[in-house]
Amino acid sequence: MLAALIILSLPAFDFIKSVEGWQPYHDVSRLSGTPEGMLIEISGMDPYVGGPPSDFPAGQALWAKLRLKSDQGGDGQLFWFTDAKPPSEETSVHFSVPKPGEWCDVRMKLPALGPGTRIRLDLPGTGGKCVFASLVFEPRNMPIAPKWLPLLSPQYTDPQQAASGSLALVHDGETFGGFHLLVDGELMAIGNDRPMIGYLHGEETRWLDVAKVAKPSTWLETNGVVADAKFTDSDGANWHITQVFIEGKPGSFDVVTSVTVDRDREVVFLPMLTLLPGVNSYGAKKGHALFAGLEYLDDEPSSSEADITGPGAKRQVPDAEKITIPLMAVQANGHYIGVIWDQKPEFAAVFDSPDRLFGYGGHVMSLVFPAGVEREPGSLVPYDTALLAANKPLVLKATIIGGKGSSVVPAVRQYIALRGLPVVPKTGLDMQAYVRFAAGGWLDSRLREGDKYRHAYWPGATSFGPGAVAGVGVWEEWLARQTTDPALSKRLDESARGAVAQVQPADTNASDVSHVRYPVASLLYGHVEENAERALAAGRELVKRFGPNGSLLYKPTGPDYGKTHFAKDANGHTASVVRALLEDAIFCGDEALIRDGLRLLRAMDKFADSAPRGAQTWEVPLHTPDILASAELVRAYTIGYELTGEWQMLDRAKYWAWTGVPFVYLVNPTPGPVGLYATIPVFGATNWTWSWFGLPVQWCGLVYSDALYRLVRHDPSGPWKRLADGITASGIQQSFHATDHDLQGLLPDSFNLRPQTRNGVAINPGTVEANAIRLFGGPELYDFRSLRKAGLLVHAPGEIAGIRDTKGAASFTVKGWSNHPYYILISGLKRQPTVRLNGQAATDAEFANGRLVVKVEGTAKIAIVL
Repeated sequence: MLAALIILSLPAFDFIKSVEGWQPYHDVSRLSGTPEGMLIEISGMDPYVGGPPSDFPAGQALWAKLRLKSDQGGDGQLFWFTDAKPPSEETSVHFSVPKPGEWCDVRMKLPALGPGTRIRLDLPGTGGKCVFASLVFEPRNMPIAPKWLPLLSPQYTDPQQAASGSLALVHDGETFGGFHLLVDGELMAIGNDRPMIGYLHGEETRWLDVAKVAKPSTWLETNGVVADAKFTDSDGANWHITQVFIEGKPGSFDVVTSVTVDRDREVVFLPMLTLLPGVNSYGAKKGHALFAGLEYLDDEPSSSEADITGPGAKRQVPDAEKITIPLMAVQANGHYIGVIWDQKPEFAAVFDSPDRLFGYGGHVMSLVFPAGVEREPGSLVPYDTALLAANKPLVLKATIIGGKGSSVVPAVRQYIALRGLPVVPKTGLDMQAYVRFAAGGWLDSRLREGDKYRHAYWPGATSFGPGAVAGVGVWEEWLARQTTDPALSKRLDESARGAVAQVQPADTNASDVSHVRYPVASLLYGHVEENAERALAAGRELVKRFGPNGSLLYKPTGPDYGKTHFAKDANGHTASVVRALLEDAIFCGDEALIRDGLRLLRAMDKFADSAPRGAQTWEVPLHTPDILASAELVRAYTIGYELTGEWQMLDRAKYWAWTGVPFVYLVNPTPGPVGLYATIPVFGATNWTWSWFGLPVQWCGLVYSDALYRLVRHDPSGPWKRLADGITASGIQQSFHATDHDLQGLLPDSFNLRPQTRNGVAINPGTVEANAIRLFGGPELYDFRSLRKAGLLVHAPGEIAGIRDTKGAASFTVKGWSNHPYYILISGLKRQPTVRLNGQAATDAEFANGRLVVKVEGTAKIAIVL
């Protein structure tokens, strides 16, 4: 045991013997006792049952142990409440049922409850049966950590040194863990030269001071340094620890730590590799820090309650499922230091910035054994031990990285350079299969109601009523042109015409349900000029939201999501409006609006080298790191580059593209097929309570991948195409299966990684389809080109290619995919130009307000003389 056991009389429910006092509360058709336990027949989307009031001892934290079997796997939840205080998200804990139809034992941490407490159990799944065999409670006695020992501060009288590019390692040769890491000669981190090992001996936890019992041997080896220590614990076991630092690619050292003991040891705590950035140098200050999947920090504390409150804020030693990339980094004084590791289930990652765990005065990045055991949030010492078997080496492989950087982005780039991107997941679909799948979502799911469509559907949800949506016609018509099934093509065409007919002409571009939108509907169905004028009016209204200095201040309309942020604005919150303004400006072509858009874009340069934040303030704090912020910033700066050709704009777009990478799973967090390239929406919570750590929300990632696909044209050497393809493939994997009639082809709002199950609401297929078009090779749905020499802005429903751009003339080819006439919009004109279509004078072209609209069919070659 890790702490003294307190024996208490606690409530227990043996459902095999009795179900007395338990009631079906919601979406349960029947609750009955059976020889297997309490049988619950589920009849709806939100099933739960509740028990009688029970008296728990005040002041005693608890374990709740639940044994159950469910026809459907997924996420369950246990609530505790009283008659005076109803259930809430804050008084609950989630649990997972990984395998349908199999008995599952779940252990959950509960606080002290007190007298008169009722338990509510929310069941996994939306149908079938669930059986509870038992629910018992046990005391949860907190693990006791040792008093961590002070560092030794070695003298380095006989150092061993190695260098890899600008990164240097100096080992003191006297203590295990006694090394310094320097970048360009500046001390960035030291090792922990006072490591302690904890193991269980009978009922007692023993703690070894490694520096006291072992003096290591160190020596230089080809391209590296070796430290080797042997010692005996107080109970007679012989330990052997070896740590090898080998020069890797420039700016990196590959590290292998191997631990062997000649007797079985139940280990409580065994540090495998520890870096202490800032100790003896820049201290607790920093420029930025990153713990991929959990923390993206400016100079602020990690594990704060700015983004999530309660126990979930303590992220020092998280479940590995929540780590998107095995990367930790701290940046300060123009340099960074970081750790990459081979993620294995036996090792836990530790990150604290500043260091409140050991109190050494800097920051902590560490990898420890064991993982996979229960911990109190933020605790280095777990509740349980893990066996280190006799004479079986425990091996950790990691890489220390370091280099120049004004943010943590260079650390992310170095991770990709060293580890690469994983292969794109297999969706099991080719183009034709995908077309059928997406068509099912538009035509046959509950998203559709006649000729009207919802943004999303979920049984019982009333927030998403059907509406008139011309954008659905675009998505359906594109599918109709790709399918080889005439009957399906006919259905899609008929549905598309019906959807478009519901919409007022000036609303054609504005009416869409996808999270990814293009101003393409009017280019297919007409009324281009009305929609351009609407874009001009909308853009002018957006300009009014900004202050004289170009700032867009957050103004709460409900809960104040800005109260935990260090400023009154944030880059993602601002970029979402600037991006919309620029899109309106390039469609209408108004010079003044374009100038305003570029002015406000340049004002966002004040956010340079910061973390992406605050793009989802309808429910998430302004402070919260956010992949949607990365997406909005990439898109805004990409448009800025297309308009100006300024390389600084492109550099900004690339920087913000890199900031989105830590939100993407580049290692599979669970053994399930869905995981790689899934995307975490924010490093925080909705309303500070509903945690998004480890819970992918792929629509946010798909908006980011759309921005990456548009960036590829200007930065083809970047990792953007593979990254966007992977995110898209994961979106297809996560979508509801074709066998689920009501939800087929729809994208879940979130995805549970361990049980591989989907959560509502179910979102329309457009967000996936916009990206799947690129994944499966087109044809391009919509294209925009800025012909800067001629001063023209060109929009078309199809790829724009073969561009010639000169000061007085331009030409290009539009590869239209529609089977009916469509329109090309050319804006930014000073006067009516001469236009030729396929070598002949264009006879169906209208010029007004500096905009030329040309009606064409098929592939169209346009030549313009100004």
